[in-house]
Amino acid sequence: MVTVTRELAERIAALAELLLSDDSSDAELRQLAELSLDLVPGSSAVGVVVAGDNTWAYSASDPTIASLHRQQLDEGNGPVAESLRFGEARRIDDASAEDRWPGVCSAMLADGLLSCLVLPLRTDREPGGVLVIYGRERGCFAGTGHDLALLFAAQGGVALRNATMYRSCRRLVDNLRVALESRAVIEQAKGILVAEHGFSPDAAFNRLSLLSQNTNKKVKDIAADLVAGKINRRQFAGDD
Repeated sequence: MVTVTRELAERIAALAELLLSDDSSDAELRQLAELSLDLVPGSSAVGVVVAGDNTWAYSASDPTIASLHRQQLDEGNGPVAESLRFGEARRIDDASAEDRWPGVCSAMLADGLLSCLVLPLRTDREPGGVLVIYGRERGCFAGTGHDLALLFAAQGGVALRNATMYRSCRRLVDNLRVALESRAVIEQAKGILVAEHGFSPDAAFNRLSLLSQNTNKKVKDIAADLVAGKINRRQFAGDD
């Protein structure tokens, strides 16, 4: 019997915040796996599989577990592959008596694992991801332990969605900052050309663009070199 204490509930609820602490998806998956191993009763090994851009991201408490998951995805067969395909949970209560996935069960038995619970992680991707929990006893993930694992997987999916959204916002902010910095240095360079050569702002920008084309360098880099005094300003002189 598992007692769901306030402390346990708070640790699960805090999962979404924990997964925002690092920009690396590998770190997020590693955190999710480690917390699952710590919080889900009966768990002896944990793996996480999440869809990426034309690939899969893996994390596991044991390297052999990650290898087992890769094999299932390569072959398209096994509880992990089925859970990802159908978005449904899969469970093995006794690998020595399970006949649905003989290859997977043989690999589990070789590693001393008898129980397995595969739970979908609800992410924004299709297929999304799964949390895979293994135990060394028969029927590890029945009753309250199963319910707690379901709660954890649900919160883990929310955490991964939040982390993805967080990284997207960070990229947007970073791109905006770079764009503003580029605009600022270009405006500085234009100001120099307006002041020294009497160009209009548009004509000054045209001069920067022309040199950019001739040197195959970005306008912002030409502008930065001009502001830093790395370019002879006389070459911009002339009629426009």
